[in-house]
Amino acid sequence: MKLTVHGCRGSVPTPSPYTAKYGSHTTCFELRFNGYQIIFDTGSGFQNLILADSTVEKLILYSHFHHDHIQGLPFNADLFDHDHSITFSSALASGYHLRQTLKSYFSKEYFPIDMVSKLSHVLFADISLLKAWAKPDFHLEWIALEHPGGCFGYRISHGQKMFCYLCDNEFHDTQLDAIMDFIKGADMVIWDGMFTGQELADKTGWGHSSIEQGIVVFNNSDISAMIITHHAPLRLDHMLDNLQSLLPEGVQFAKDQLSVLI
Repeated sequence: MKLTVHGCRGSVPTPSPYTAKYGSHTTCFELRFNGYQIIFDTGSGFQNLILADSTVEKLILYSHFHHDHIQGLPFNADLFDHDHSITFSSALASGYHLRQTLKSYFSKEYFPIDMVSKLSHVLFADISLLKAWAKPDFHLEWIALEHPGGCFGYRISHGQKMFCYLCDNEFHDTQLDAIMDFIKGADMVIWDGMFTGQELADKTGWGHSSIEQGIVVFNNSDISAMIITHHAPLRLDHMLDNLQSLLPEGVQFAKDQLSVLI
């Protein structure tokens, strides 16, 4: 498995000389393996992703539909190439509801064109159908997360490798058993660390976790590695540099265009 980060900022893109090191694009992650290209969310970083050729099965999985996780969708030119057949899905909604949500968001009231009408080569699928769509050595599972409006995390297993994507989650102790079971044995976990522990005290109900919570989960689990993402818009490069000392070996902050083998 190869993981590439195309966007790891939360809430809004933050182009600035002071965010260049870790990146300014909102959430978009890409996982490649065995003839698959799995894309998690299409924040503004999606514009820099290259869609694979027609020999590769392509799937976009949405955790939820807040603007920072979908806003980059129409800005990837590859998406409008009808040779790129691609499946869209989400555990949060049926294929029909997902299509209608994107159609509403990218309609003329909010966007210059009715974008979804130009995606006749895209299949909007109920996530339950992907069980049959996947090859025998590729397993997809999902878990409900705590976020306003709803959100889901995903687990991809292929051969002996396991990847977990847990973005936009307000972690509580009541989730501990379910989360620990979901990530058990994972080779890589993507963790929402938008806040520090000190900031979290004033952010109840915002739908995000802390860097320190991610570290506690990492230290008390058998996962191999963790990437902390969804950096707060005001978290400048030097601030993330200063927080590096908190991170144990095996944990790192996400950066735009970071690429790692799992």
